[in-house]
Amino acid sequence: MSYAGGGFMMGSQGGGSQSSPGGGKRSGTSALRPVTIHQLHSATQAFAEAEFYVDNAELKDIALVACIRNISHTQTQMTMLIEDGTGQIDARMWKDPNAEETGQDEYQLNTYVRIIGALKTFSNKRHVSANRVRPIEDFNEILFHPIECIYVHKYYTEGPPGGGAGGTHAITHTTYDSGANPYAGGGGLATSHDDIYADLPSGQRTIMTTIAQQVNSGQSGEEGVNINAVIRAIGGNPSAIRNDIETLVGDGHLYQTIDDDHVLPTAS
Repeated sequence: MSYAGGGFMMGSQGGGSQSSPGGGKRSGTSALRPVTIHQLHSATQAFAEAEFYVDNAELKDIALVACIRNISHTQTQMTMLIEDGTGQIDARMWKDPNAEETGQDEYQLNTYVRIIGALKTFSNKRHVSANRVRPIEDFNEILFHPIECIYVHKYYTEGPPGGGAGGTHAITHTTYDSGANPYAGGGGLATSHDDIYADLPSGQRTIMTTIAQQVNSGQSGEEGVNINAVIRAIGGNPSAIRNDIETLVGDGHLYQTIDDDHVLPTAS
């Protein structure tokens, strides 16, 4: 299983249900939000056991990049003390009793990991309930993550870059237009201020846009969008498209429904 982590996606402003990746559709103001540990400790609650909020936005699934400072194991759980320069917090992950033992050397002290999970409390102490943990191999992630956290913080506190009418300082993102296929050698580029998948690589962005179009047009049912239909719609190298879909599933942008060939986006 891939334990890769993705960026963030802005969903609808209404409420929604939440479940673990692969178990159902998630919705809300943020399906996957990059955060710092300081933000987790500063998150507010209306009352005990209420939802957490950061920047007046409900905090659902979170992505962290941090360094492991301590690891402890019980029969059912692994706990890591992690630190990212803004604070420390425990990250806890339940062990799969049916999984083969991978050994305690999978995660090393003083190495960086990317964690996808949710903020929880136990005995009045906050911790991260981790769904996925993967070691950092590209150290650019360590530099990129806090920048992404700042971007999302500014988005929620100051609005989209440039405001509704854009502006001279608006941040623009590039997306492939219908005449350019990233799987067939690329082509012209078009700009968009509102592309919710703009933080993804061009190929993955094309996949997410294609799947979203099929969902919005009613071409998919509860069983999800067939991967073969996505490949036909995009064209190009089927293996490359399937590899990108597998990455999107691992990153939490897509989840599999009735089988490995049917997927739906985790946020709409």
